[in-house]
Amino acid sequence: MHHKQNNRYGLGWSLSTSGTKPPRISHSGSISTFQSQQDIVPSSGYAVAVLLNSFTPTFEHAYEISSGIINITEGNQPEVGTSLPKVADFSLGFLTILYLVLGIRGIFRSKKWTVKRLKHPIWRYGFRLIPQALPVVLIGWLLFIVPTLQNNSSTTLDAFGLFPAAMILLVVGFIFGLILTVLRIFLSNKTELVNIVSKMAFKYNY
Repeated sequence: MHHKQNNRYGLGWSLSTSGTKPPRISHSGSISTFQSQQDIVPSSGYAVAVLLNSFTPTFEHAYEISSGIINITEGNQPEVGTSLPKVADFSLGFLTILYLVLGIRGIFRSKKWTVKRLKHPIWRYGFRLIPQALPVVLIGWLLFIVPTLQNNSSTTLDAFGLFPAAMILLVVGFIFGLILTVLRIFLSNKTELVNIVSKMAFKYNY
């Protein structure tokens, strides 16, 4: 149908803006597992269809590929710009590695961390656990609760297909956040138990 507020769109097809050269008629679509772009160039008679079996929201790959092919049909060199998906993926990959390093370091330092903070009141100790516990709650809600909500057809697997680098970062954050939270609570209880036993033994001996 024709869109009343947009005279460039109708029946799923859209006319390019005045700044797009050469002018074209386009139709596109995407979900978490594929992306497509179809362009018709009336001035040359060429039509281009690009079908991809993946999609990431950081950039519209199919549109850029189609535009590059159209430039070739016009006798021009396709424009090659910075690959935003690669920049985003490398950035997320760096954050994932950083989280891995800090998470492993946190595991090895958990006993020292716990002993140092057991001197604080219980509310303050719990407050210091928030940086580890909060990602667990938020990411766990995203991974396990959201896919089960009513009228939501997307699954966790769909999310991995949509943005793998981001999902890997979230999974790593969830795992290490859960390990650190459980480990530090366990060590605090164990240390408290040892202190109680030590006090009882001291009183018994004297």
